[in-house]
Order: sequence, then structure tokens, then C-alpha cells
Amino acid sequence: MRINRLREGLEVANKLDGKWYKVTNADTIDGVGSAKEMIIEDGRWTGEFGDGKVLITEKNALAFRIVNDPKPYPIPEGYFIEAGKLMKDGKEIETGELRFVRFLAVQPDFLILAAEKKGTKEGMVELMSYQVSRDRFLRMHTVPETVKLLKYVGEGNERAVLGYSAVTEKEVTDEGGNKKTVRVFDQAGLLTVIEGKRLHCCRLESPFVVEDAFVKEVPSINGHFEAFLPVDEEEDEDGYLVSRKTRMWMRTDGGNVVSDLEADGKIRADWSFAYNGFVIRTNDMIVIPTEDIKITSAKVAELDGYDTLIDITKENYEYRLTFSNGKYEFKILVSKSTRDRGYIVTVD
Repeated sequence: MRINRLREGLEVANKLDGKWYKVTNADTIDGVGSAKEMIIEDGRWTGEFGDGKVLITEKNALAFRIVNDPKPYPIPEGYFIEAGKLMKDGKEIETGELRFVRFLAVQPDFLILAAEKKGTKEGMVELMSYQVSRDRFLRMHTVPETVKLLKYVGEGNERAVLGYSAVTEKEVTDEGGNKKTVRVFDQAGLLTVIEGKRLHCCRLESPFVVEDAFVKEVPSINGHFEAFLPVDEEEDEDGYLVSRKTRMWMRTDGGNVVSDLEADGKIRADWSFAYNGFVIRTNDMIVIPTEDIKITSAKVAELDGYDTLIDITKENYEYRLTFSNGKYEFKILVSKSTRDRGYIVTVD
């Protein structure tokens, strides 16, 4: 094994005598650890120690092989970037031709970084994973430099959701000979980095405003989420980007776009355990995708502070939506359809 993988709790096999040892004390700065012999019966540790003891150092670490690493790895600390170099506690880590731009995420035993190297196109970065325990870099993807961490989901930092969106500006000449600058959609997407080793990609067909995008976890399924991505531009008949009259929000499940919604400004999304889905809301609109309900009214603003949908009643052309705050106090949004005056919306 490499000495940089040494840490307390590690179980190793001695290649010289075949015995197993458990590291009981480790000085990771100096790279020295002491280990006790483990009593093994039928290929399993009995939980007891023998009399054997060894000192593991950088010089003899190769004589040991890791057989079990029962403790979870911690979030890496003490790392920073200086003049394109990855540093740890003031010491430079050998990175070869890689030049680092910034940190994107940290996960147990892993750093997720944006880097450049020879051949990387302008406006793009290499998505790199660095495993601390093995001092190993893994190139995961090439993405636009706009890539940004949106949120960690699941337990700890084990899943990191990143988003990116890129457009290209170029000069064209119209039929009258006039030059103008146009914007052309390049690429956009979501990336989910799982435990520093696996990457799940979701490509999108529209640019979105990364700064306003947000991610909400699905409480009923650990590690699952929905991302809400605002779109302010669309393609005209020539394929050039123009401003939309109304902002559109793409709703994705991390793998596919499952719906979209037109709503200016910002939206919010609150989970309803009663209806197993998000309730999307603005100051004057509520959308419940799982129930195919959409209500538009300034009365929606009166529900502020009552975030959780707990009940829906439908009868006689009337919807009654009950929302609760954390004190079990309720407000009911009533939407009644009439023949002569459209919808009448009230809040009780």
C-alpha cells in the first residue's frame, strides 16, 4: 500500500508473514503508524488482538496490503489552489500538466475540481476527481467553465449536483449587409458526482440561468432530487437566441426534463408528503404536478408561511387546498369555477 493511505482503523495484511494487523494509531503528517496483530479464525477477525506489533512507515508500507477499511473517509481539509497548483498544508501536490482553476465540490476522500491542460478548448474546463487516500486524479468530463455546484444531496456530501450552461456570441451579416452580434446556444446540463467516482450526466436542450437554478431533495427517497432551472432565452427561426417574453422553468429529476412552467421571477418548491410531490409556487400561482392542478390568483400570497399541502378536496366545480405551517395551523385556498365570472379564489 502507499503510505498516504495510512489511517487509524485500517486493516492490513503483512505480505511477509501473512498475518493481519489493525492500525491503532496513525500520524498522517509524518506518515508513521503502529498496528496490532489481529487474531483470525476461519478467515474472520475474532475481535481480539495477539502479541504481534508492527510499525508502518513510508519505507516498509509496500510490505502491507489493505484488506479492510471499515471507517468512512473524512471530508478533505487543508487543500487550496495557488497559481494553478493544488496545495495541501502549504505543500505542492504533483499535478503534472494539470492547471487547476477552482474547487467545485468536496466529498469524503475526494476533491472535485475544475482544471485546464494542454488541448483544453477555450471556455471549457476538465472536471477532475482527486482521491486523497490514493493520491490519484481521474478525468470525469469536459464541461463549460460556467459549471457550478448547485447542491449536495443525500447523506453528507456523497452526491454533488453541478450545473452548467454556455452560449457563444458571434458576428453575422444580415440580408441588408448589416453586421450584428448574435447569441447561439452551445450546451447545458446537470452533472451528479456520486462518491467522487461515478458521474451521471443530464444534457439539456436550452440554456438556463445557473445563478437562479436550485435543487430540492426528494425526502421520501434518499439521494433523489429535482432541479428547477430558469430559462430566459429561446431560439428564433434562424437558430439565434432571443429573450423570452416570460421566464420558463425546466423541472428535471436529474436525468430528464419532466415538465416545464412559465413563471417570471423566482419560484419555490415545497414537498407534500400527502401527495408525494413538490408544490410549486409564486406570489400569484400554485402548481401541483402530481394532481394536474394549476391555480392563478393574487390570493396565493396569503399562504405565505403555510408551506405544506396536506389535503385536497374536489367537489361541485370547487378545489379546496389545505396548507399547514409547523404549528399545525391551517389555511385553505378555495378555487371555484363559475360560468359567468370565471374562477373565484379565496383564502380561509
